[in-house]
Amino acid sequence: MGNWKLPPEGGHMDKPSKIYFQTMTKKDVEERLKKNDIILIPLGSTENHGAAGPYGEDIFMVTRMAEEIAKATGCTVAHPVCYGSHPYHHLGQPGTIVVPDDVFSAYLRAIMAGFWNTGFRKQIFMSLHGQEYIVPSAINEFGKKYQVPAIIIFLDIPRIMGDTLKDKAHGGPYENPFQHACE
Repeated sequence: MGNWKLPPEGGHMDKPSKIYFQTMTKKDVEERLKKNDIILIPLGSTENHGAAGPYGEDIFMVTRMAEEIAKATGCTVAHPVCYGSHPYHHLGQPGTIVVPDDVFSAYLRAIMAGFWNTGFRKQIFMSLHGQEYIVPSAINEFGKKYQVPAIIIFLDIPRIMGDTLKDKAHGGPYENPFQHACE
């Protein structure tokens, strides 16, 4: 993972650094799109991570990863999706906000369409939470419905990076081995 510190100090979500789509003006976006039409869309969740983990752990880490990638590449980051789908065994856990699969899929397709209409022809959904059973399906449904030229992919970071993110040395202060043992 190189010299990345996750989460790094000093995020950009509320700063006029032009990393986040939501902090940019129409003119800013038009200029950005001339150079880079990639948008990173962090997908998180609000869920129980046991006694020691904050509910927003998945959001914090994937969002900061997206910020660091944007700083290095010049692409744009969307504000994170903070609620998501969950497997059935998460139902009823205090602090876990479960969005029904069909609603979440429709929401993702609406996000894809909105960013496509803005000019972002390359969209990368990034997740540390999982949701791997919904996101590819939503992308497929978007492609079938709209049939427009776009590159939309899903990075399921835990599958890509595996054991690298399982400890505090690599995952940051919120990640612990056996984080979901309480579930």
